[in-house]
Amino acid sequence: MFGQLNHLKINGYKSIKSLDLELKPLNIIIGSNGVGKSNFIGFFKFMKKIIDKDLQFYTAQQGGANKILCFGSQTTDEINFNLTFDPNGYSAVLVPGNDDNLIFKQEKTSIVTSAKNFLKDNFGGKESNLPNNYSANVNGFVVEYINDWKVYHFHDTSATAKVKQTCNIKDYRTLASDGANIAAFLLYTRDNNEKSYTQIVKTIQRVAPFFHDFKLEPEINNPETIKLKWKHKGTDDYFDANDLSDGTLRFICLTTLLLQPNLPKIILLDEPELGLHPFALILLASMFRKVSKKTQIIASTQSVTLADNFDIEDIIIVDRVDNYSKFKRLNKNEYKDWLEEYSLGEIWQKNLIGGVPTYD
Repeated sequence: MFGQLNHLKINGYKSIKSLDLELKPLNIIIGSNGVGKSNFIGFFKFMKKIIDKDLQFYTAQQGGANKILCFGSQTTDEINFNLTFDPNGYSAVLVPGNDDNLIFKQEKTSIVTSAKNFLKDNFGGKESNLPNNYSANVNGFVVEYINDWKVYHFHDTSATAKVKQTCNIKDYRTLASDGANIAAFLLYTRDNNEKSYTQIVKTIQRVAPFFHDFKLEPEINNPETIKLKWKHKGTDDYFDANDLSDGTLRFICLTTLLLQPNLPKIILLDEPELGLHPFALILLASMFRKVSKKTQIIASTQSVTLADNFDIEDIIIVDRVDNYSKFKRLNKNEYKDWLEEYSLGEIWQKNLIGGVPTYD
């Protein structure tokens, strides 16, 4: 796939001492609690902070450079990474500063056919030298690409969750990482891409047969806002997100994300299976496979049921080895004999591929 992130190297970031990984259109990361799956997903948030020139703020929020460097500065003296997304690449080396912050030792943008660095020297810089906005050159392409990475996390379905609150009706350009603007986003999708909207509704109905449609209208007391509301089949009554189960609400968010008409360049999800019915997991896996033909999917999971719906070559195993996170992409030929008799989930359960699972 042109422009996808096809290779990633990370050294010295949190539990990741050393990683050299090939990435494909569909990447399902499996492993048990505490092995480093969330740190891997978190690295992409880290990259966004660098692009947004929020490195110093992010480092302070994390508790200082010592908390980001792999097992602290006494063990690790730098973070370095290299990302290749044809035809461009981006790499950097970050070292701890005097104030327990991170500063640049090196920063580079490139194209695959050349060793030239298209960025000016950034030795000692506190923020990236990348431009603030897109421009028609290598540096601008890198900014545009990384800016379109989206890390989504729909776990919060509490009474105070943002997805259950009102949002600005004009906040519709991209779906928020926590689904906070889903009502405005769905309204815009319905009015501008009926095909995608209809597909979202029909997919939700497969998991929630009682669901008829959304009621997407401005709030009466404040027309500049909108709240997620829906109609129950067989009644004239309307309900809001508080009347949905946690699993149904999360599935609505996931379906809206994956079936939207304008997909991000990379969709990243951390344990999207939380609270979902086994049938919903099957539909989620189906959407992953379909969407990965248009954009890149990176998702971490502990669910045997979800993992069982993918090909073994879609899987990346994470284990803790000597206290460090070790990532390994599986090769179908190595497990050919096992796969003739068992499913992927079954050989994971048998601990034949590592990443000992947490059972559903």
